[in-house]
Amino acid sequence: MLKYFISFLTVIYCFSIFSQEKTNDSLYKSTYGIKLGIDFSKQIRMLTESDYNGLVIIGDYRLFEKIYIAFELGNEEKFIKNEVLNFNTKGTFFKAGINYNVFKNLQELENEIYIGFRFGSSKFDQQLNSFTIYNIDQYWNQNNIENPISFNNLSANWLEFIVGFKAQVVKNFYMGLNLNVNRLLNQKSPENFNNLYIPGFNKVLENNNIGVGLSYTIQYQIPLFRKIKN
Repeated sequence: MLKYFISFLTVIYCFSIFSQEKTNDSLYKSTYGIKLGIDFSKQIRMLTESDYNGLVIIGDYRLFEKIYIAFELGNEEKFIKNEVLNFNTKGTFFKAGINYNVFKNLQELENEIYIGFRFGSSKFDQQLNSFTIYNIDQYWNQNNIENPISFNNLSANWLEFIVGFKAQVVKNFYMGLNLNVNRLLNQKSPENFNNLYIPGFNKVLENNNIGVGLSYTIQYQIPLFRKIKN
């Protein structure tokens, strides 16, 4: 995974450098605007995983030279089946926060290497389709219970640290990727059943409130105005 992460960074960066015009002026203008797009890693995931369905809209607004306000809105559905459980989770989520661009661009370039923080919140439903009861006593057979149970109006909140790269490959058109680490703050769980998957947060591990994720993004910038930068 790390190999693909680094390779993707290199390709995007080289393409972005190639697509820009060089300038020798001591002054140039930076573009301020709104970027809107999708996290197309979800569409890739839908092609490779038949048990997943999702769509995530992403956006950011350049507030200052280095600071961007960022947000995500999404919908996910995940079906999980193993030797013990058969259940599905579906719901919506949003994330909001800021990005700080640590990359010093060459003239006329608008690339980003950024760190950021998000607050995330999710509302979702779960349906337990079947489960298996294991008995310690080997004289008894395993009991498979097939009685669908619905758990509605569940919720979760978390904080997210993000590091990523974003490059302008052609004018106003950006591609990038980011790695995020999540810390679950609180969650509303069903009685006698844990939340094993939370839309927007990803998989939830028992006795572990930390989650991770990797996203590939594609965005178009709506330029609003430009500022002269030394």
